[in-house]
Amino acid sequence: MVKRWLIISLLLIAFFNTSIAQSVYQPEWSSLDSRPTPQWWQDAKFGIFIHWGVYSVPAFTAKGNYAEWYQHSLTNNAHNGIVRAFHERNYGAKTYYDLADDFHAELYNPAAWAELFEKAGAKYVVLTSKHHDGYCLWPNKTANKTWGFSWNSVDRGPGRDLLGELFTALRKTSVRPGLYFSLYEWYNPLWKFDKSRFAADHSMPQLLELVNTYQPDVVWADGDWDATPDLWQSQQFLAWLYNMSPVRDRVVVNDRWGSGVRFNHGGIYTPEYQPDLDFENHPWEESRGMGHSYGYNRAEDAWDYNSGQSLVLHLIDKVSRGGNFLLDIGPDAHGQIPPIMQERLLTIGNWLNVNGEAIYNTRRWRTDCQWSAGRQDYEAPKGTDWLLKQTIEPDSGYAVKEVFFTWNPTTQNLYAILPQWPTDRRLILKNMQIPSGTEIKLLEGGQNLRFDNVGGNTVYVYFPEYIPSKYKATEAYVIRIKGFGDFVGKPEISVNYSPQNMQPVISIESSTPGAEIRYALGSEPLTSKSRQYQQPFTVSENTIVRARAFQTGKMASKLDSAAVQLIPYMPSLSMFRQPDAGLQALLFSPYRFEMNEIERGQLLSAVNTQTIQLAPECQSGKCGMVWKGYVNIPETGGYQFWTTSDDGSMLYLDSKVIVDNDGNHGSRERSGYAYLQKGWHNIKLVYFNSGGAADLKLEYAPIGSPVRQALPSGALGH
Repeated sequence: MVKRWLIISLLLIAFFNTSIAQSVYQPEWSSLDSRPTPQWWQDAKFGIFIHWGVYSVPAFTAKGNYAEWYQHSLTNNAHNGIVRAFHERNYGAKTYYDLADDFHAELYNPAAWAELFEKAGAKYVVLTSKHHDGYCLWPNKTANKTWGFSWNSVDRGPGRDLLGELFTALRKTSVRPGLYFSLYEWYNPLWKFDKSRFAADHSMPQLLELVNTYQPDVVWADGDWDATPDLWQSQQFLAWLYNMSPVRDRVVVNDRWGSGVRFNHGGIYTPEYQPDLDFENHPWEESRGMGHSYGYNRAEDAWDYNSGQSLVLHLIDKVSRGGNFLLDIGPDAHGQIPPIMQERLLTIGNWLNVNGEAIYNTRRWRTDCQWSAGRQDYEAPKGTDWLLKQTIEPDSGYAVKEVFFTWNPTTQNLYAILPQWPTDRRLILKNMQIPSGTEIKLLEGGQNLRFDNVGGNTVYVYFPEYIPSKYKATEAYVIRIKGFGDFVGKPEISVNYSPQNMQPVISIESSTPGAEIRYALGSEPLTSKSRQYQQPFTVSENTIVRARAFQTGKMASKLDSAAVQLIPYMPSLSMFRQPDAGLQALLFSPYRFEMNEIERGQLLSAVNTQTIQLAPECQSGKCGMVWKGYVNIPETGGYQFWTTSDDGSMLYLDSKVIVDNDGNHGSRERSGYAYLQKGWHNIKLVYFNSGGAADLKLEYAPIGSPVRQALPSGALGH
């Protein structure tokens, strides 16, 4: 397999060398990232994720966790031993691998699945071809060879090519087939012995086989975090996929192709249970389950599942912000999609059947939503339906999203989507004026609505009396404003820092050719008469830069703003002696999972460490950790630091907060800057895991360097 992959790489290089005149993608991120996302995916908006495999036999984990991680939880005795106790009680001495013999899929009807997905209004499906346990849903001999026993769905378990059958059924519908593929496998013997050989001999050959045999429209990688994209040979694979594969003209890929790649490179960005993330200038797709787990979890009950209205609103919210929604289902081991999941899909499909034109083929408008009065900074605790709190059931004092907007650039129609029918039958649209004679129509029922322009900046739209029996898609209501809403694209403000003295340099670009950019500083008013942007500039004090783009005949752009901070110079410490090597790592059992409470918890251990790694207790359960000591900065200058964590993390240098990544959240990246003198500086990194997945990474780079790296062990002391 190594030779085969090397031959492909050499052929790829030869292809590049002989095809310079053609439009080809080089195996490097700067080239790969320039490939446009295929339009079919940008128009599709709604897809269905499917997690199905051996883990569907036990179909169990503690609530609020992922059932597809059953093997990992069982092996590591996670979640206070709940999974292991369940396994011993129900399966005795059977290993996880023995459960494959109970994975029968005897009720699996791929044609019925495909019909359901089409009725749900989904435009594409992403099936787990292989999860982190390594079990393949297609007849893959590489899996059998590497594991040393049968480990695919044809040779063990169902005796069927589960992936191939679904792809065949989907191709008889309007729903495009795609696949999820885990790059790594938790306990694969070759992975544990030699990661490079695993990537070259096992993982990449499997992926090549999948693409060549099944020709998926989506390739959704995962399990990337334990190795770099270089080890996975991700850039080489993607260059082949874009240039030479049978799906090169239509395939969509995601961003999980190696540590440090996610939200930075690859294809579409893929937040997961992260509704607060937004990527205005890059295609993205949020995934989530109907409950919490992706794989079917029998421990979840009706109260753990999102309602049909909640899921419709999740779809609307993401589409209004320019994203797609990948909603997961978890079939059982028999091949049945649980009825509650079917019901939710049909609810979405019924709503889309009436209101789909406000979703499909649309793009983000100048304003994604209209807020009511109140605070807009609501942060939902884990287990809370964030979107219902922001639309239907707000906490006291918090605003709601009264209206979502989508825009069809082809028809130039604007859609206003209401989570609730106006209580007084009057919709107030703020910050707009609609030309007299414009057609405004309620999509369900097709009734034309009367409107008035009020006060030069407000529109009243008058709704009919609400008759429950007349409306069948009651999860949200849509009006179409015909031929209205053409707008100037939002400008983008960039703040960069000089590597030598950290002086901020502000640049502003517009996505609309010929648009005129106006900007203001601090509290200055911003109008079409404000100062015009001509070239990059700097400032001499902390301030807020705001910008808007204007063009005759179009609505002004949405406002962009950026905080500009002057980065203070931080002198190095006067050390009386050379610190001992490594940092001090402290493990806590916090009483409260808040950043300033971690060190007040019960101290469980204190050790010296050369690297920043999570203790085993943190990887499998709730915990807090603190790393303390010194870091030796090699050269005076500006530096950027990043933390990626699940949940919260905070980086301090010389007692100053550099990176604030606090909060109960999924894996999320935050960054900050420091202007440091050469020499030793105090460093402290605080982290907590309040439950669920665990993740922590600290990286840095000198300003101007494209390469991030972990702090070298030789630069750490205590």
